Amino acid sequence: MEDECITQTKSHFEHADQVKQQVNDLCTSSIQVTDDLLKQLSIILDIYQEQSHLLDPYLEDLVTPIMTCLRERIQQRPIMPENTHHLFRFLYLLTKTRGYKTIVKFMSHEVTDLESVFHFLSNLDDTNIQIWETRYICFVWLSLICMIPFDLKRVDSGSDISLITRLLDLCKYYLKATGKERDGASLLVARLLSRRDLCDDYLVPFVEWSKMKLAKDAEVFETAGILSSLCTLYQFSPRKVLLPTLDDSIFPLLSMPFFDKYDNNSLIRKLRMKLTQRVGLCYLKPKLASWRYQRGSRSLRNNLDQGIPLSVNIPSQSDTTMNNENDDDEDISEHLETIIDILLNGLRDKDTIVRWSAAKGMGRITQRLPQELAEDVIGSLLELFEENTFKPKGCDELDLTAVSDHTWHGVSLAVAELARRGLLLPARLEETIPWIILGLKFDLKRGSHSIGAHVRDAACYVCWSFARAYAPEIMAPFVKEVAQNLVVVSVFDREINVRRASSAAFQENVGRQGIFPMGIDIIQLADYFSLGNRTNSFLQVAVAIAKFEDYRYHLIDHLVTTTSKHWDKSMRVLASKTLYQLVPLDPVYFMDQVLPSLVPLSTSKDMIISHGALLSLGEICFSLWECRQQDEQKNVIWNKNETLIQDIAGVVAKIPSRSLSTFGSEHIREATCQLVEYMCRIRLIDNDKENTAIQMIDGWKRIIQTSLERKEENVQEYAVGAFGALSRTYGIQRSEVDIYLKKIETTHMMYGRRGYALALGTLDYNMEERYSWLHDVLHQLGLATRIQVDHIANDVEAKRNAVIGLTTILKGLNDTTLIKGMSLDDHLFVIDTLESCLKDYSTDQRGDVGSWVRSASMECIRYYMPLIARLDTVKVLSNLDTNGRMISMLMKQSVERIDRVRGLAGSVLVELVSCDAIIIPHHDKLKELLTSDLSFSTPGELYPVMVDLLYYPSYRLELLTGLIASAGGLTESLVRHASSCLIEFINKLPPNTNDTSDNCSREDIIRTMYDIFARYEKQDRVIIPLMDVIGLLYETGSLSVIENETIHLKLMTLVRKESFKAKNVKKLLSTIKIYVGFISLSGTQVKIKALQQMLSYLVHGYPRIRMEVADQLFTFLSVLNDDEMTDGTMQAEEIITGTDWSMSIDEIKPLRDQLYDFLGIPKPVVRPSK
Repeated sequence: MEDECITQTKSHFEHADQVKQQVNDLCTSSIQVTDDLLKQLSIILDIYQEQSHLLDPYLEDLVTPIMTCLRERIQQRPIMPENTHHLFRFLYLLTKTRGYKTIVKFMSHEVTDLESVFHFLSNLDDTNIQIWETRYICFVWLSLICMIPFDLKRVDSGSDISLITRLLDLCKYYLKATGKERDGASLLVARLLSRRDLCDDYLVPFVEWSKMKLAKDAEVFETAGILSSLCTLYQFSPRKVLLPTLDDSIFPLLSMPFFDKYDNNSLIRKLRMKLTQRVGLCYLKPKLASWRYQRGSRSLRNNLDQGIPLSVNIPSQSDTTMNNENDDDEDISEHLETIIDILLNGLRDKDTIVRWSAAKGMGRITQRLPQELAEDVIGSLLELFEENTFKPKGCDELDLTAVSDHTWHGVSLAVAELARRGLLLPARLEETIPWIILGLKFDLKRGSHSIGAHVRDAACYVCWSFARAYAPEIMAPFVKEVAQNLVVVSVFDREINVRRASSAAFQENVGRQGIFPMGIDIIQLADYFSLGNRTNSFLQVAVAIAKFEDYRYHLIDHLVTTTSKHWDKSMRVLASKTLYQLVPLDPVYFMDQVLPSLVPLSTSKDMIISHGALLSLGEICFSLWECRQQDEQKNVIWNKNETLIQDIAGVVAKIPSRSLSTFGSEHIREATCQLVEYMCRIRLIDNDKENTAIQMIDGWKRIIQTSLERKEENVQEYAVGAFGALSRTYGIQRSEVDIYLKKIETTHMMYGRRGYALALGTLDYNMEERYSWLHDVLHQLGLATRIQVDHIANDVEAKRNAVIGLTTILKGLNDTTLIKGMSLDDHLFVIDTLESCLKDYSTDQRGDVGSWVRSASMECIRYYMPLIARLDTVKVLSNLDTNGRMISMLMKQSVERIDRVRGLAGSVLVELVSCDAIIIPHHDKLKELLTSDLSFSTPGELYPVMVDLLYYPSYRLELLTGLIASAGGLTESLVRHASSCLIEFINKLPPNTNDTSDNCSREDIIRTMYDIFARYEKQDRVIIPLMDVIGLLYETGSLSVIENETIHLKLMTLVRKESFKAKNVKKLLSTIKIYVGFISLSGTQVKIKALQQMLSYLVHGYPRIRMEVADQLFTFLSVLNDDEMTDGTMQAEEIITGTDWSMSIDEIKPLRDQLYDFLGIPKPVVRPSK
C-alpha cells in the first residue's frame, strides 16, 4: 500500500512539455482534432487533481495562448462561437483541477474586453447544454474584467439600456440555471455590485429583487443561485455600503419562510449559514479581538532542539494598530443574538457541510466580539456538549446514548475553530478537554452498526488545533491524558481516516509542544502508512507502543473496556489477539487486574460483551501459560490464584442458555469453543482431583457436541479444535467414539455428520489399544464419502468433511501405526475411497459442488501416495496399475472446466510425477511434459501440452473425458483452446492403427469415445459435450477420412441410443450436428440411415428441432456438386425452403413424406407392436 501511494505521488508536472504542445495544437487545429486533444488533456489533468499545485509554474504558459486566441476570435465580426468552445472547455478543465480563483489571475482584463465578452456571452444559445463550460468561463472572465479601475458607465458604447443593467439582467437570468453557469453568474453579480461606483445605485435594488423572488416563486436552483450571489456579495462589498442594507433588507431575509420549504436541501441550508455569518460580520467592525490568546514565537526547530520553548503573549503589530479603540465602546446590534442562535442551531444540522459552515461562522464572529460577549457565546457552545447526557447513580461516567452525533461533531469543529484563532482562552481548557477526550472515543451503537466516526475525526482536529494554538506550559497539565487517548485512537480506531487523523494530531503535538512522552519514537512507529492497515495497526504498531510504560496500561484497559465490547466482530477478534501479544509485557497485571474483570463480563446477557470477553479470556489464559512455561516465578503466582482458576473454568457453565441458541449465538459458540480449546491445551483443571472438575469437563463436552451439530461451518471449525484439544488432554472412551461413529452415518442429520466427520480426524490413533478404533473410523469415514441417491443423505459438505477428516487422520499417523495399525485391506479401502471421491460430480443450486469433494480427495492423494510408496510393507499397493489409475484421474481433473480444480490437480500431479519413489507408466515422458513451470490455470498454455498425453492408452480414457468436458463447456476461452488443441491433435493422427507406429490413430480415439458412451450412459454432463465434440470433428473433416464404415455405424448406434426419447433440446441439437456429419459420408449405408433419421426429426414434437433440421438439410442440399444434383434434390430443396416447419405436425407430415422419394431414400417401415 505504501509503495502504491508513493508511485501515485508526483514531484513535478511531468507532462508539462506535452501539454504545452497540445495547447498550441488546440489553438490551430480543426474541431475534429480538438475533441481528441481535449480527451487527452482531460486524462492528464485528472492525474494532478490531488496535487494541482504542481501546475502553478506552468499556468501562465498554458492560459496565455488560449486567452490570446480567444480574444482574437471573440472580437471578430460576425462572432462565430462554434470555433471557440474547445478553448473554453480547456480553460474549464484547468479551473476544475486548480480552481477558478487561481486560473482567473492569468486571464486578460483590458477595458476593450468587457463589451466583446458580454456580447459573445449574450449571443450564445442558452438552450444548448453542450456549451455550458463556455458560458461558465465567460462569467468568470467577466468577473475579472469588471474589476478594472475605470468607471464602468463610461465603458458603455451606448444603447437604450445601460451595459450594467444588461449585465445584471443576464446574471439574473442565469442565476436559475441548473448547471455551473449559476456559480459564474453569482460571482459576476457580487463583483459588479461590490464596486464603489455601482453599489449605491444597484445594490439595494438587487437585494430587494432577491427578497421578492425568494418570497414568491423562486425554484430550488434559482434560490441557490440568489443565496450564493448574496453570500459572495456580502464578502466582497465594503462594510460601509452594506450597513444600511442590514436591518431592513437582508436581516429579515435570514428568517423568511422559504427556508422551511427547502428544509431537506443541504445546499440551501449551507448557504443560509454562510449568508448568516457574512451578515453577522458586517454588524461588527473588521478588527481582531485584543483579548484573544496569542502564543507568540512558535518555532518547530526550537521545540525539537530545546524541548519546551519560551512563550510570550505579545500582541502583533497589526493588532495594536487595529485595536486602538476599547472593545466596550462598540455598540453591538441586537440582531447579532439571532444570528448567533441560527449558527448554534446550524451546528446541530444533519449535514456535515452545514455544520462546517456554521463552525467557521462561529469562529469568525467570535473573533470580533468583546470578551464578555465572546465568553457567553463560548459558554453556550460548550453547553451543547451536555445536551441529553445522563449520569447514572453510582457511576462516574456519563451516559451518551441519547446525545446527537451531529451536535457533537458541529461543536467539536467550532471548538477547533475557536482554538485556532486563540479565542478559547487557557482558562477554558480544563472545562473543554474532558469533552474532547470523550469525543475521541465517541461511538454510539445504532442497530447492527454504530455512528460517531466523524465526531472522533473532529475531536482529532481539535487536538491538532490545540497543538498549534497553545504554549507547552499551558498544555502541560493535560499532556498525559491527551497523549494516551490520541495513541489509543491512532492504533485501535475502526476507521482508517480516524486512525490517521489521530496520528497527525499526535505528530503535531510532538512537533509543536515537544513535551509528549516518547513522542519521536511513537511517531516513527505510528505513521500514515503503518496505520493504513487495521490488522497491522493492532498487532504490530500497538504492541510496539505498549513497550513504553507511559502508554501500556492505557492501551490494555482500552482493549478490555472498549474494543472487546465493540459492535464489529472483527474488532473484538483483533482486540483478543492484541491482548495475547501484550501479556508478556506484564503477566502479573493481567493476572491481578484484567482476568478478574473479564470473568463476570464473559457471562453477560449482552452477547456482544460476552463474545469479546470470552475471546479475550481464552487468548490471555493461553498467553499466560506460555509465559509460565518460561518463568517458574510466574507459575507460582498463577497457582496461588485458585479462586480465579475455578472462576475461569466455570465460565462455560454460567453462559446464559439463550446466548447459545438465539439469533447471533454462533459468535458466542465460536468464542466458547475457543476458550474450551485453550483451557484444555493449558490443562487449566485436573480431572482426577474432584467431582467438580469432572462436571466442568462434562459441561465442556456438551458445548462441543452441540456446536458440532450446528449448521454454521465456522462454529464447527472452532468446535473441532476444542474437541481435539479436550480428547488429547483429558482422553476419550471407546463408548464415546462409537456414539460419534453413529453420528456420521447417512441416516443422521447432515449438520452433525459434517461436524463429527471433522472431529474424528483430530483424535490420536497412535496407541496400540486404539488400532481397532482406527479401522472402524476409517471405514465409517469412507462410507460417509459415498454418493447417495437421496439428495439429503448426499450432503456434499458431509462428504467433503469426511475426506478432510480422513486426510487429518493419515497425516497424524506415525510409520508404526501405518504399518501395524492399518492392514492392507484398510489401505486398499482408503485408495478405493479416494478414487470414488474423484468421480463425485454432485450438483445443486450452487453448481458443481462435487468439486469440493474432488479437491479434498486430491489434497489427500498429494500426501498419501508418496507415503505408501516409501513404506516397505505397504509398498505392494503402490503398483503400476494403481498409480496409473490415480494419475489418469488427476489428469482428467487437470483439464476440466473449473480453474480452481485444474490448478489444484496440476500442482498435485506435478508433485507426484516428480517423486521418484512412485512407479508411474511413462514416467520419464510425464516428467518432461509436466513441470512446475506449466500453468494449469491458463488454457492456452495447458491444453497443447496435455493433448500429447493421449498417445498413451493408460491415460487416454480419463484424459479424453476431461478434454471433452472442457471442449463442450460454456466458458468461451476454455472451449476455444480445448477444442482447437484436440482437433489439431486428431488431425495429426493417421486414420487407422496400421498406419502408425505410435500406437494411436483416429480409430483409437473413436473407440475411446465408445468407452465414454458406455461409462457415462444417459449422463448428460458428459454425453452432451461428447456429442458436441464428435459433431465438431465431423464438421472439420477430422473423422470423415475414416473409411471403416463399421466405426461410423457403431457410433451412430450409440448416438441413436442416447437420443432415443430425449427431451433435452440441447442434447437433440448436438445429435443433429452428428447426423449432419454422417450425411457428409458419401456412398455409405451410414449416410442413408442418417438422412432417414434427419427426415424423421422434421416431424419432431419440438418446433425448434424441426426448424434446425430443415436449416441443416437446406445447407446440405445447397452445397451438392453438379453431378450429385438431380431434379429430386431441387424439388426437395424447394419443399424445405418453402415450408413453415413451425406449423402443426399434421400439416407438415405429407410434405415430409415427399422428401423420401425426392432424395431417393427408402421410407422406414414402422413395425407393428406384438
